[in-house]
Amino acid sequence: MKNDYVRGAPDPNSGGYGSGGYGYGGGGGYGGGNYGYGGYGGGNYGYGGYGGYGDGAGPQRSFKDYFLIFRERIWYLLVAFAIIFSGSILYTLNKTKVYTAVSQVQLFRDDASALGAYGQGTEMELNQILGAEDFNTQIIVFESLNIMRGVEQRLQDEMRERFMAPYMDTLSFSGPLTPLEVLAENREVIPRRMSLMINLAYSHPDPFIAAEVANLFAKEFIDYNLKLNIDGSMKAVEDLRIRADQQKDRVEELELKLAEYREQNNAVSLQSDENIAGVQLAHLNEIELSNKNTYDQFQTKWNQVETYRLEGRNLWELAFVAEQPRVSSLLQQISSTRISISSASKRYREKHPAMIQLLQTLQEGELELELAVQNSVDKIYAGYSESKSNFEMASLRLAEKERELIELGKTKIEFNSLLRDLEVQQSFFQALNLRMTTEKAQVNLKNPNARVVDEAFPPPEDQPSSPNIVLNLAAGFFGGIAVGVGLVFTVVFLDDRVKSAFDIEGTIGLPMLGVIPRIKKLDSNTKAQAVASNVDSHVTETFRSIHSALKLNEQSKNAKVFLATSTVPGEGKSFVSSNLSLTFANHGEKTLLIDCDLRLPNVARSLQLKNDLGLLDYVEKGVSLENAIIKDVCPNLDVLPTGGKSKNPTQVLNSAQFEELFAVLRDRYDRIVVDSPPLAAVSDALNLLPLVDGVIYIIKFNTVKRKTAVVNVRRLWESNTPVYGAILNNITSSLSSYYYSNYSDKAYKNYYTNQGEELEQVEELEDELLGDIETELESKS
Repeated sequence: MKNDYVRGAPDPNSGGYGSGGYGYGGGGGYGGGNYGYGGYGGGNYGYGGYGGYGDGAGPQRSFKDYFLIFRERIWYLLVAFAIIFSGSILYTLNKTKVYTAVSQVQLFRDDASALGAYGQGTEMELNQILGAEDFNTQIIVFESLNIMRGVEQRLQDEMRERFMAPYMDTLSFSGPLTPLEVLAENREVIPRRMSLMINLAYSHPDPFIAAEVANLFAKEFIDYNLKLNIDGSMKAVEDLRIRADQQKDRVEELELKLAEYREQNNAVSLQSDENIAGVQLAHLNEIELSNKNTYDQFQTKWNQVETYRLEGRNLWELAFVAEQPRVSSLLQQISSTRISISSASKRYREKHPAMIQLLQTLQEGELELELAVQNSVDKIYAGYSESKSNFEMASLRLAEKERELIELGKTKIEFNSLLRDLEVQQSFFQALNLRMTTEKAQVNLKNPNARVVDEAFPPPEDQPSSPNIVLNLAAGFFGGIAVGVGLVFTVVFLDDRVKSAFDIEGTIGLPMLGVIPRIKKLDSNTKAQAVASNVDSHVTETFRSIHSALKLNEQSKNAKVFLATSTVPGEGKSFVSSNLSLTFANHGEKTLLIDCDLRLPNVARSLQLKNDLGLLDYVEKGVSLENAIIKDVCPNLDVLPTGGKSKNPTQVLNSAQFEELFAVLRDRYDRIVVDSPPLAAVSDALNLLPLVDGVIYIIKFNTVKRKTAVVNVRRLWESNTPVYGAILNNITSSLSSYYYSNYSDKAYKNYYTNQGEELEQVEELEDELLGDIETELESKS
């Protein structure tokens, strides 16, 4: 029986691979096809180890997967942790004790003696803290080299020797450490948040020296700032004196020039004349502006009148004409007459006396309207002519006054310029004199811009600031864990071998049929019959689970020929083939195990069978199938060995006799398990694919590289032969419980196996009793 197998593009409606007769798809990730992996979204069979990732998403690592990663490589984590943590302990024990003393300094926001300086190039030394920039400037001054030099100069004689004693054997790149290097390395300026307080912390192996140096830093900072203020003020006073003398000469020169100008231009009363002319000019300007507005209004009206005349329109349509009382009254009268004519025309004809009277009244009203409109237009024209004349006269008078004022202004320009210069220079000179006098009085009154709030005291000898035992041990503890975790993930990233269900399902793309734990202290012959002898109940139960998985799916349930293959040699495919065959046989199915590894046959040797006759004898020598097959190796199990090694296995596998052999065996057996060579080594397994119904892929734990496995599985997919799934073999005992919990409830994992062992013991006792009874009966008879 041959199945159509298509591994196509992801199904857009299901989010999985393909939806053919056999495929990973059809319903949310892996599953939903005939051979979907049940845990991946509802296939017809499968396990639930990685269930619940549908909608097109790939398998995701669970917490247990990461736990497995750490559990498998726990020694990397432990070694890294031990090294880092031990190093932190050794560092803490060997580190010289260092004591930290702290002095606290308060900065003043304002300094009453600081005055701003006038001038272009020199300013007085300012000691105000107006914002974060000023505060940070003071911190930088505190950290400056000049402060450290001042502290170094204050260290004298015995204190200097005690200060440098711990560092005599310490070297730097330039040689022995200097006091400046020691001060820079061990002092720390700490600004207090949301305040004008600064802490100066100094660390030294001698607690007394630490306190003394911290206090020296605070005093040096205060004295240094005070010295800067005094020096700046003295320099500013000297600059002010020089500039005041220069300013005095400038004022005297301008006064002389102003006196000469007044004498030459008779400009004694120039200011009053200019004031009078200015007032007159302002008055004329108002008159001219008023006349201009009036003229513009009449001009606009007259232009509208002319426009209406040229267009032949009625002048009473103009708003300013219609607003005239007489015109407005006549318009209403004419309108009423026309309404009366319209009403009368419905009852009378044109020659009726009433109609004649109404028409005559209308004609008289229109004549009167014409006269009234003309009268209004004449008034507009008269106003227009008068306003034009007034505007022209006012403009002429204004122009004359402006020319007069301009002449006066020309005379006053140079005078005002000289006067302004004199006033400016005089005020500047007065300010300089006042500033110089004030600074002279306050130079000797300069106060510090900071004060020491708390002096540093020697810390207790049992309370060193370094080493910080708790912090070092915590850093070593968490640092060791972090390095260990990083090392584990690095090893995981570099390790490309298949070692978890996630690798098989997520990377290779095969559903997991089961995991087989490692059987220790048994030879290969005993392992090949592990299911029959039940040497390991977990192994037996695993093969039963694999059998159940294959039976639950429609296609694998009806499949007769299973091909067992692997990626590389030594992955346990012969062990899986023999025990899977025994499992089929134990369930009452007539089963045949065929060894098709014609290069390195292993089935007969592992089952302790003779390999004198077999498959090669049937194909090449014509030996009958009954003689080639070893009957009843176990109940319901026959074995067809190779009968030796073949020099040309490809020719044998492609022969007509070999193909006919499978046709005959399908009619004789319910299940046929074919043990084939590994795919990566030779291509024999590919020659067997057209003759089998499906493939079971065996992968040995922590042996095969993922990339190699993916390449070889792709070769199976390209052949359109169904791959029922993968079996992860040879799981270590420490990890078998984890995998077992993924495929069954761990709380009940020993329930049935223990029950089975008890039943077997009962059956053995029954057999012994029955044997004894039969012996006694025979002896009596």
